[in-house]
Amino acid sequence: MKEFLITSWLFSTAQAEKYEPSSDSIVPSVWYHCQRDALGLREWLVGNGISNAIVDSLLADDTRPRFEQYSEDCFLIILRGMNFNEGAAPDDMLSLRILWYKGAVISTRKVPSRAVTSLVTQLEEGQGPKTLQELILGMVNRINRNISDFLDPVEELLDELNVESNTDLKSLNAIHTRLLRLRRYLKPQKYVLEDLLASHPSVLSKQQNELKNCLDMMARINESVEFYIEQIGVYLMNVNQQNAEKMNRNTYLFSVIAGVFLPAGFFTGLLGVNIAGIPGTENPIAFTLFCVALLAIVALEVVILKKLRFI
Repeated sequence: MKEFLITSWLFSTAQAEKYEPSSDSIVPSVWYHCQRDALGLREWLVGNGISNAIVDSLLADDTRPRFEQYSEDCFLIILRGMNFNEGAAPDDMLSLRILWYKGAVISTRKVPSRAVTSLVTQLEEGQGPKTLQELILGMVNRINRNISDFLDPVEELLDELNVESNTDLKSLNAIHTRLLRLRRYLKPQKYVLEDLLASHPSVLSKQQNELKNCLDMMARINESVEFYIEQIGVYLMNVNQQNAEKMNRNTYLFSVIAGVFLPAGFFTGLLGVNIAGIPGTENPIAFTLFCVALLAIVALEVVILKKLRFI
């Protein structure tokens, strides 16, 4: 068939079978997985009677997660999943679009998705989903599971957080940034599943409980991300507070020391002007007496500062 088709499977029997399209028509009970930016895909979709508005949503370069029901037998699900491709940041979430159209499923992607790849591997081994409805649920579940697996090490790291520990703040800030980017897509992803359940499409009427489980998992993922962001924020605030307190203590200590030695500095500066009339220049013990006097002044200052509770 066309070069945009990555793989296709027929779900008309108890076991899904690899399907090789013999025409350009969309056949019911078939899953068409397509390369979103390949040539000819738009023409194929429009040629099969899919409206331009649906095609635009299916092929748009950048779109947020959402659910749209166009008719009883046509709805679109747009989800975001972790990007585990080599050289990519996992939080640079890839987009997976799933269109149910007249008994067939058309999915599009720009870069490979581990959620879809694992499903295809299962189908090739004679396992995996038996119906298109189970296929859709499988994609949603795997997307959720991949996000949850990505968050597990984050949870372990945050469980070990301690203000006194030598945590790498640069790495922690990088995790914080990743979580913020995740939250950008995970919140609307929860709304996608809520809208899907509220719309109650007839083709998924038997999968309502499974969809509720998917929604529950997505809700827990959102709650976890929010908690991690707040936990990192509290930790960084405590670290900043400790650093500020340490700096204030050091500044205060230096101020006290400067205050203690201010009179001594004044007198030594006064006697170091090298002009006539300075007392004690002819007395051999004048320097000793001067040092003792300075020590006495410093001791008196320390006593006064202690009574005033400055130190």
